[in-house]
Amino acid sequence: MINKNIAVLFPKDSEAMFNRTSKRTFGGATIHLYHFVKELYHYTNIYTLLPEYDTIDFDDADNFNIIKLYKESDIILLKFIKFFKFIKNHEIDIIMQLGLTIESCLLAFFCKFLGIQFVFFFGHDIESLGYYQNSRKKCILFPLLIKNSALLIAQNEIEKENILKRYPDITKVKVLKKGIDLTKIVKVKEKKYDGAWIARCDEWKNAESYLKIVSMNKNYNFLLVANPVSGKEDYFNKIKTIASNFKNLTFYPFVKYEDIYKLLAESKVFFVTSDMEGDWPLTVIEAAASGVPTISLNYDYGVLIDIYNAGCFCEGSIEKMNNFFLNLMNNPLLLQKYAQNAYKFVEDNHNNKRNAKILIEWIFSL
Repeated sequence: MINKNIAVLFPKDSEAMFNRTSKRTFGGATIHLYHFVKELYHYTNIYTLLPEYDTIDFDDADNFNIIKLYKESDIILLKFIKFFKFIKNHEIDIIMQLGLTIESCLLAFFCKFLGIQFVFFFGHDIESLGYYQNSRKKCILFPLLIKNSALLIAQNEIEKENILKRYPDITKVKVLKKGIDLTKIVKVKEKKYDGAWIARCDEWKNAESYLKIVSMNKNYNFLLVANPVSGKEDYFNKIKTIASNFKNLTFYPFVKYEDIYKLLAESKVFFVTSDMEGDWPLTVIEAAASGVPTISLNYDYGVLIDIYNAGCFCEGSIEKMNNFFLNLMNNPLLLQKYAQNAYKFVEDNHNNKRNAKILIEWIFSL
């Protein structure tokens, strides 16, 4: 055990990670942080700080020290009062937080003032440019975060370069890949779906492009999991209406996180059609761990495709995406090879136990 007290602030929309009955939508970045905290619990004294959710009920509860700290309706000032009372009473040495918010920037500033190490995890490429992920608005207090954090954790070299271009004197930026728990991988006897798409139902996830593939391949079976997003109900209803037109498509408006691995294992190919992301989405990593290669429409974060040959970057072309899909469907041995490559990619780069040890070494050196 490392003799440090660590407090981890989860995003406010994390409820479904800690309450199996909740249908609240959360992103891959939340899962990313969840996996790290689960591993760090074995190395140091770590507190998980959450809003006052009505119910806490989840499988890994024995690996978390949950503190219900504030109400979601609390104003920022009240949240800060409760938070700093907690860190004083528990003699917190390090605070970890993921995802750019106005609170992130203020926390970094006050932690520096109080002599507490603030570790920030970027959840999306756009955050490394100083913009909020959801609203795409500029964060005017972003310099406070960069200059006052003890450690900045980027998901990839792109995010690191974005920061260093604007702040070339910063030496505390490190790249740490997402980690997943390989023990969660599910084995199935047969594949139900030739193609799968799993994401939050937001415009920039671009489910329409995937549905074009579905419409072009009536003889193949597809899966669409599109969890509704608060404030984006019109878009969700649009996708739901389009999806209802296809007999070869299974549509789920919500799936619990623990069921995702089974659906991925039942799929042959995973599709990513987002306009942009922050590194590969966690579902791509989870798909690869399940032996499912990825077809990406609009971006290539390297390694998975360029080095491990476990998918295809289609350069924005629906036609190229469809051709690659059909090539895999018509060549079972080729599909099997891509599946093996996908698992090897995760084993080498995204093993959570190994990545957690790296993070601990960095934290211990602060």
